[in-house]
Amino acid sequence: ASLNYRLTQGGKNPYPIQMMDCARALQTIRSRAAEWNLDAKRVASYGGSAGAGISLWLAFHDDLAKPDSDDPIARQSTRLVAAGTTNGQSTYDMRTFREWFGVPDLEPHPALTDLYAVKSPEDWNSERVQALMKDASPITHLTADDVPVCMAYAGKDVPVDAKTDPGTWVHHIRLGQKLQEAMQKLGLECIVNQGGGDGFVREFLIKKLLEAK
Repeated sequence: ASLNYRLTQGGKNPYPIQMMDCARALQTIRSRAAEWNLDAKRVASYGGSAGAGISLWLAFHDDLAKPDSDDPIARQSTRLVAAGTTNGQSTYDMRTFREWFGVPDLEPHPALTDLYAVKSPEDWNSERVQALMKDASPITHLTADDVPVCMAYAGKDVPVDAKTDPGTWVHHIRLGQKLQEAMQKLGLECIVNQGGGDGFVREFLIKKLLEAK
């Protein structure tokens, strides 16, 4: 299934709307599993760029199911079997981007300005935005019980400085490498591939879905 989610629209739909839209779609799929002849236990997520970040966020976030809800869809689990990404982000925190690239004056990506509904430069230092940046970052939610991940990147591990195009560093393979380091420390499988693309990731996901119990 292909999932649609609300775009930020200049900050009108800030985080976590996009993540929650996809979580709800995932729950809807599970609620219709019998009707659609699906195995509700075998669900993985795959996306590119922003869809990659959302896939990782769902893969690592605690289950958003509400078992006591009157809404049968809300009672469904949001946990996954695996996640696959292309050119994905493991963080959406400007502090982390600057640390990982060693560029303390790296300017925020315009998409992040809208994601956090930032209205002025001072907003980036506010408690509100800093809390949102941390919570929006998939790696924040990573724990030892999380699922395997396969990440493919089109670009090489090129140097990044303050003048680097934002589209380069926000899709940089280092974002996968840093997540791989964190996952391996927890004994979790994380494959990061330079190139490979859709086919490589899809094969990984199919394998994990077939292995799932």
